[in-house]
Amino acid sequence: MPRRLISDFDLKLIGGKAQDHLNQLLVHVNAAPASRQDRNGLAKCHWQTVTAMARNWLASAELPGKFLFLAVKHAAEVCNYFPLKIDNTHWVTPLELAYGVKPDLRLLFKVFGIAAVCCEIIGDSRLGKFDSQSIPMIAVGRCPNSTGLQFYNPANGTFVSSIDYKFQHHVTNCAYFGMKYQPGSFSHRLDESTSVFAPVFNIDSSVYVHTHSPPSVPTVIGIPTYSAPNIYTVAFKDGSISEYTTDLLSAVDVSSSPSLLPPWIKDGANATLFLHSMSKPRHGKLQLSTSDDEWYFYPGRSTDGILLSDLSANYQNFLDTGQLFKGHAKFKNVYDTRTQLGLKDCVL
Repeated sequence: MPRRLISDFDLKLIGGKAQDHLNQLLVHVNAAPASRQDRNGLAKCHWQTVTAMARNWLASAELPGKFLFLAVKHAAEVCNYFPLKIDNTHWVTPLELAYGVKPDLRLLFKVFGIAAVCCEIIGDSRLGKFDSQSIPMIAVGRCPNSTGLQFYNPANGTFVSSIDYKFQHHVTNCAYFGMKYQPGSFSHRLDESTSVFAPVFNIDSSVYVHTHSPPSVPTVIGIPTYSAPNIYTVAFKDGSISEYTTDLLSAVDVSSSPSLLPPWIKDGANATLFLHSMSKPRHGKLQLSTSDDEWYFYPGRSTDGILLSDLSANYQNFLDTGQLFKGHAKFKNVYDTRTQLGLKDCVL
């Protein structure tokens, strides 16, 4: 626990209840002398670096704002590894100046990465031979009492320390644990806001991204900030997140929104469906549900529709794999197409 905190001359950031809490912990808060505000630039630049690192980690892991403290904590620890020059003679790190030992780069790890943590007992029961011997968790920091890492278990909201783990790369926390990325986790002074001007595209609005033809239609999840005044963060239907400048985006006119599907895929169109999970192809009709904006296939005279999940984005895959055909195609042609695709995959 620190014994003294040095702030700038204005104590409003750590006043009120925060100051009362620090007084109970016997932590003295000293204000900088008056007319010495120019000495705060280094600390402010360091804080901007820490918050930028923390926000980027949260965005890359697609985690909500409740992990912001852990991100800031880890960013401060990583900054202690940054080299700095003393008296223009030799390079050292803040960790070396404080503890007299050189930093061990092997202790760095991918923060907020998903790891399979070994677990032999769940509750009061011991895992059997054929049970999974690991639990997926999120790496949030180093364990203060051991050489292992500290993990967060989203299943029960607990923290676990372990030295027996293995990181699972190429998997985001949002996709695995069903968490929703929360943009706008910014730390500003009391007289600032998250935007320097009125944004052109509001949060949760749909826009066109003019990088391909036809243009993609993602959702805006982040508006410009002070450091990037013309950058918007958008999320696509497949869960990916990207940043684009204003000149690559345009508003979506809901009344005249063009369809990205082929002309023959429309409400009430005849089609033949032969999914990989089906034993034989079926003739039927395509219908667009107005309640959830999803496409359904109704075979024959059946009233039970088959959901074609996200057909607008995956229709090309349905066509290339021989699962969806235009009109009531002959079953012989459907089977021949499947056979040719199977032979093509074998040759490849």
